[in-house]
Amino acid sequence: MARNFGQRGRIGVVLPANNATLEAELWPRLPSGVALYATRILARGDLTPDAVHAMEHHFDRAVEELVATGVDLLVYADMVTTFVMEAGWNAERTAAVSARTGLPCTTAGLSLEAALDALGVRRFALGTPYPAAVHALARPFFEAAGFEVTADATLDIVAMADVPELPPEALAAVVAGLSIKGDEALVVLATDLPTINQLEALEKAVGVPVLTSNQAILWHALRLCGVQDRLPGLGRLLAAA
Repeated sequence: MARNFGQRGRIGVVLPANNATLEAELWPRLPSGVALYATRILARGDLTPDAVHAMEHHFDRAVEELVATGVDLLVYADMVTTFVMEAGWNAERTAAVSARTGLPCTTAGLSLEAALDALGVRRFALGTPYPAAVHALARPFFEAAGFEVTADATLDIVAMADVPELPPEALAAVVAGLSIKGDEALVVLATDLPTINQLEALEKAVGVPVLTSNQAILWHALRLCGVQDRLPGLGRLLAAA
């Protein structure tokens, strides 16, 4: 049966319920013939490791709903889960989902790692909006994966619902707290942090590639669908086929 939408690929995304950012950022920038479908899992209150573990228990239900939609791949689009869960969780969880559904599966963290590898980046400065205790878990995660985090800064925002409502100046505040001299990239985490409209200007300002969670998810999902389109205005990662 012919598809009315997503002829070239249907991206299925599992989102924390507080995330009002990812869909709004990515839908207008999808290449022709690509569609994105999201299912939410309950997330509310403060961002803590316990809240992340509780949210992850709903992942399998969300996967089943997206499979019923007829998606071509699955993305667990919560960056914090990437480094709050136990070591090896990303690879083990996605492999289990793929074995069960027959679909490619990735996470926000795996997408970012793939994007860093594609650009040949090993050393980067890191910014997040996370509470300090959660932010502190990010550096060890990336270092265990073979990357060098040369500097890091956080906005230290505790309530999950506050991050999607941050003004554009919030991104500048993150960057202002970082020294980027000698780095190969700037990495800004959080799928609910609005960044997409500022990517080009930020790259020009810092002089190195800028990688964000949603940008990396878009790039990786398209590649997993076999879509190699160049998408101008979204940084160097998506500037080349």
